[in-house]
Amino acid sequence: MAQVSLKHVSKTYDGGVPAVSDATLSVENREFLVIVGPSGCGKSTLLRMVAGLEESTSGELWISNKLVNHVPPKDRDIAMVFQNYALYPHMTVFDNMAFGLRLRGYSKREVEQRVHEAANILNIEPLLQRKPKELSGGERQRVAVGRAIVRKPVVFLFDEPLSNLDAKMRVQMRTEIRKLHLRLQTTMIYVTHDQTEAMTMGDRIVVMDKGVIQQVADPLTIYDHPANRFVASFIGSPPMNFLTGKIVRSGEALFFAEGTLRLRLVDEMVARLLAYEHKPVLFGIRPEDLYDKLFITDAPADCVVTSTVELVEPLGAEVYLYLRVGQHTIIARVGPHDRPEVNQDIDLVFDMGKAHFFDVETQAAII
Repeated sequence: MAQVSLKHVSKTYDGGVPAVSDATLSVENREFLVIVGPSGCGKSTLLRMVAGLEESTSGELWISNKLVNHVPPKDRDIAMVFQNYALYPHMTVFDNMAFGLRLRGYSKREVEQRVHEAANILNIEPLLQRKPKELSGGERQRVAVGRAIVRKPVVFLFDEPLSNLDAKMRVQMRTEIRKLHLRLQTTMIYVTHDQTEAMTMGDRIVVMDKGVIQQVADPLTIYDHPANRFVASFIGSPPMNFLTGKIVRSGEALFFAEGTLRLRLVDEMVARLLAYEHKPVLFGIRPEDLYDKLFITDAPADCVVTSTVELVEPLGAEVYLYLRVGQHTIIARVGPHDRPEVNQDIDLVFDMGKAHFFDVETQAAII
């Protein structure tokens, strides 16, 4: 069983600079886990501690029910794919893939069998006699992955492996890596700063910020039920819109109010927001949950706000509208045929059933 467990793992560099703080995480056998966060959040440091390339300051690291804190990298039965490929320029593709096996004393026959098997999986057999300088970025990345595959490790570690590729190749390679996981059925931990990669590739996602794990869940849960404002703002493109206002009462109904903006809360939210009546809250709504009233004939009047179009960004299958609402600019993601003119006023419908609310002080999700 190729499980990976981190128990209260921390890493502090000289000078007291914390890189990872009290990380507790369990990666299940055959799971594809993605660690995502902005640059400098500690995700690569966490991965390097699993690999043994960084020593943890405290906590326990377990791989396949074995404590590995003091086990050298070569004995952890893991393979790592780096961002910069790390191929030997003077060696052929075959020799790059075979190098680690030869160091470990595998027979010539076993080496050839494993290299050709991996090359076949990755469709790089015609490239085996070429040097790295003769390969494209995508081909070099396949070779780097192939070098990991021949090891037949219990855990694969990927440290931003697609960062050096162009947009089209990134899409193709992330699909290939996901297919590779389904074929090999091996535990994989994948680090990226790209939330699209995280959402499309991971069985589960770990969101990190400032060295702290913010939330661990499957992609849809992360997207629909973010644990705090950071997760809500980091996951999703365009990002979630945020407004700070108060919960106020009018008759039997509760409203979110900010300036002239008043939006009625749906019934299922009222009980959880009663404690915030007359208190500041952070309101969030995703761009796809805002609509032009022109296309929504039955929208309740108490969830419609007049807005002014500041910018229109057509993207083919969808359009981004940048809208002025009071003192704020918010983004709506609408259909390809909804293209109002700049400076035009439109009635904007807020889907309050999809609204999010966060505590202003703790930033934690209320709803």
